[in-house]
Parts: sequence; C-alpha cells; structure tokens
Amino acid sequence: MHAFVRHPQYLAFILIMIGFLIQWPTILTLIMFPLLVWRYIVLAKEEEADVKKIFGKTIEEYAARTPAFFPKFSRGPEK
Repeated sequence: MHAFVRHPQYLAFILIMIGFLIQWPTILTLIMFPLLVWRYIVLAKEEEADVKKIFGKTIEEYAARTPAFFPKFSRGPEK
C-alpha cells in the first residue's frame, strides 16, 4: 500500500470518517470531520519530518514520487 500513498492509515481513517458522516450526519460529525482531517494531515507532516531526520535523502526521493494521501491510479507502483 505504501507504494501508492505515503499515509495509508490516515487515508483509511479519513474514508471511515466520511462513512460515518454519510451514515450519521449530525452536528457533531459535521464539526468534528474537518477538525480530524486537519489533525491527521498535521500529524502526517510531523511524522514525515521525524522520518526525514533518520532517512534523509531516501525518504525525500520516496516522497517526491509517492503522493501523501490520494493515490495516482494512472500508473503502477514504482520499483
């Protein structure tokens, strides 16, 4: 999965939250959805900064060819 997106776990959380929003559209879910999406994006950026300190150029090359959240279906995984 990491060949298609850098943060599949956060993508899955966001998709689950969209499902909750569709299934149970309340004021609370409408308020919490954008806040949680924003927090997951911030968390992903923080984690990437930590990983860059460890792996440096290797992770930068991976990040340059792999989208963070939305996969590009026009091509297969890079090898």
